[in-house]
Amino acid sequence: MFQQWLEQLTKELGEIGESYPHAPEPDRSRLKEEFKEIQLICENVLEGWITLEEQMALMAKKYPELATESAQEDIGEEFWLEGHVVRSFRQGQGYYQLKMFGEAKPYFNRVVQEAPDFLLGRVYLALSYFQQQNWEEASKEFYLVTKTAEHSRFVSFAYHMLGCIHVQKGEDELAVRQFTRSLDIHEEGKDTWFNLGACYYRLRNYPEAIPQFFQSLRLDPDDWESMYYLSCCYKEVEQWESVRFWRSAVYKKTNHPIVMESIAKDFEDTGDVEGALRWYQKLMIADPKRASAYHGVSWNKWASGDHDGALLLLQKGLTLEPHNKEYLFTYVWYLLQQGELKKVEKVLQRLSDEMLSHPQWLILRSRWHVHCGDFTNAKATARQVVDSQDPYTCSLGYYQLGRVLLEQEDVKEAAKHFHTALQLFPQWKEPLFYQGLCYLLDGEIEGTRQCWEQLPMIISSD
Repeated sequence: MFQQWLEQLTKELGEIGESYPHAPEPDRSRLKEEFKEIQLICENVLEGWITLEEQMALMAKKYPELATESAQEDIGEEFWLEGHVVRSFRQGQGYYQLKMFGEAKPYFNRVVQEAPDFLLGRVYLALSYFQQQNWEEASKEFYLVTKTAEHSRFVSFAYHMLGCIHVQKGEDELAVRQFTRSLDIHEEGKDTWFNLGACYYRLRNYPEAIPQFFQSLRLDPDDWESMYYLSCCYKEVEQWESVRFWRSAVYKKTNHPIVMESIAKDFEDTGDVEGALRWYQKLMIADPKRASAYHGVSWNKWASGDHDGALLLLQKGLTLEPHNKEYLFTYVWYLLQQGELKKVEKVLQRLSDEMLSHPQWLILRSRWHVHCGDFTNAKATARQVVDSQDPYTCSLGYYQLGRVLLEQEDVKEAAKHFHTALQLFPQWKEPLFYQGLCYLLDGEIEGTRQCWEQLPMIISSD
């Protein structure tokens, strides 16, 4: 019964915290009163609890056989303190358990000031600062724990929390150092292994991240988050069999739509339209209001030649998310491929100048000019993309210029632009295909062979 009451009180307090920032003034007054009532209840409960614990401690000292071994250890650690310090510590603990960190902090501060060697008080103070995102004070207290604690677990925990603070500050390289120190002391810290792996992942050091997630799985074989990160790491290093193994493992553990979508995108990335379609359709059934599922099925239906079906599904996705810029772009691209030039023009006229100046839309506008036979504007629009400082965006510009020149049957100049696009962003292989095509049209068969031999193989879903 007490646990249920505590959970109910915690829930009510959470509701106050969520409602208060956005509540009108009359509701704020009511919420303040509700908060004061909870605060008063907590103080009364804590006072009674502390009195009860003090009585239990006195009895345990007088009759040691009444206490269990673990209870005797607890009494030995805490009750050598002055009574009022114990009282402050227990009151701070009570507020902390209710996630009232601001109210807990003064009590832990008092404990640390009056009993600076009482380690648990300092740990709770540091955690209270952490929960309130006061990184400087939290770091100072955790650092003191690393220097004063006699028990290795406390030192390991303090280094772990110092790592967490660096993560919150976006300092992953510094976080790696602290997590490593923590594991050097206590190598069974599952969360520390996971956090270390996540740091390496964000630092794009995927080969170093992988073994950390395996260590986390060693300690908890059901840790689906580590499985998911492993699949992401293997995707970055293009080990597709491992990607699919770990994605499937995560899916079996969670059956979560996000995982289903990730698997579908993996098939897309390897050019497996059939596999992508299968998983996007599963996603569409599992989550009928997920617009990205309709977009995914649509895109892959288009790739497989079902253009009418693709357009209908994309329109459903746009109904669910009418302001999604990616879906709108895909819709206009479909219309362009179907030769609906007037419809494309109408959509372009309704778009803002800011959207039209985005590289993606500039490329589409350039292609629209090509379809209209306006090669001058097609090249001028593509050149705006070439001026970008971003290598990939600049590569898109040169690629589009190559496409325009190819339409004009200037294959030699087109080949040069495709080559430049490839040099700017070697990971993107489509310019390589068109460069080979230019060589073929110009009768340079050897050049075509050299280009096309570098194209990746398509991985089957079978």
